[in-house]
Amino acid sequence: MRPVTESNGSVAAEPMPVLVIRPSRGWRALGLRELWAYRELLWIFAWRDLKVRYRQTFLGAVWVMGQPLITMAIFTLIFNRVAHLRASGNVPYSVFVLSGLLLWNFFSASVAHAGNSLIGASYLISKVYFPRLAIPLAATIVDLVDLSVSAVLLAALMIWYRVLPGPEIVLFPVVVLAGAVLATGVGLWCAALNVEYRDVRVLIPFVLQLGMFATPVAYSVDVIPAKYRFLVLLNPMTGIIEAGRATLFGTPVAMEALLSAAIVSPLVLITGIYYYRRMERLFADLL
Repeated sequence: MRPVTESNGSVAAEPMPVLVIRPSRGWRALGLRELWAYRELLWIFAWRDLKVRYRQTFLGAVWVMGQPLITMAIFTLIFNRVAHLRASGNVPYSVFVLSGLLLWNFFSASVAHAGNSLIGASYLISKVYFPRLAIPLAATIVDLVDLSVSAVLLAALMIWYRVLPGPEIVLFPVVVLAGAVLATGVGLWCAALNVEYRDVRVLIPFVLQLGMFATPVAYSVDVIPAKYRFLVLLNPMTGIIEAGRATLFGTPVAMEALLSAAIVSPLVLITGIYYYRRMERLFADLL
């Protein structure tokens, strides 16, 4: 209220204008320009997550390589020694499995970390404004670092078994980028849904565990019966893993799997960003 002098000399209070802030309606813009303006904050979030993940750990980066190594040994024992599964081409089974594990672990970890990232950052979201997309994207960047560290193990194993990559290996970063696109899209969907439905946090690891066996990580697509093979080829991670092995070992890759990955991955990312931006206006209230 502010004082106003009337014509008779008395003083009255004039009401101040009131600004009402309401959430926007409909679909929101992607906000990529704003995210670029806050790019330094994105790197700060990523560096913070890296320090938290490796600080006060006894094994540190060794565990990043040890986890896929132990899983590879178990898969080799069960699927290769007991079930007598073979890798495609002349690739040693251990190298074959590890190549698929690295890409799947990157996808799985990115989805899990991005899906739970908003819950862990609720204290920031409810107090400070910044592009909310930076939080799940930072989680994906950290998992890219983990993938780079664990790739050293794959390189050492390829040297041990004398598996030399061809010139196609220069395309391996493109395959990793495709995996990052898919993982980011799925992670954004999970993160937005997790804010509204907290059961999603429990479902994510369960679905990812089932997804590993529905993806040709420990086996080749060729061992799937022809009448069921289309189900595996519809999985976009099948095309990404098969393409990754093709760049590393020169093995053939099913074009149907590549087509599925090329269509589904950007579609999941675009729809994930739009849904995330639509739910973003409710994050502070729900968290």
